[in-house]
Amino acid sequence: MAEKAAVLGIERDYKTYLYYVDGSGSVCRRRKDGTGDPEVIKIAAVERDRNYLYFVDKDGDVSRSARGRKVKEPAPAPEQPATPVTP
Repeated sequence: MAEKAAVLGIERDYKTYLYYVDGSGSVCRRRKDGTGDPEVIKIAAVERDRNYLYFVDKDGDVSRSARGRKVKEPAPAPEQPATPVTP
């Protein structure tokens, strides 16, 4: 579940632009057809944390959700040599 990181209320035009939060925490938009340079809408809107994924939600606010984590499987235990049975 996502939580609000910053309430901005950005008016969006999703037919023409793609909205995103860049690496410095600024909210930007770029034309979907790839022409032109990205336009910064709000400078340093959020302070980013590496454990979260940031995005502009349907209300025009910046939200974040926890990133998926890769689970490492534990290494198999080394096999113990069989002990000889002595009578």
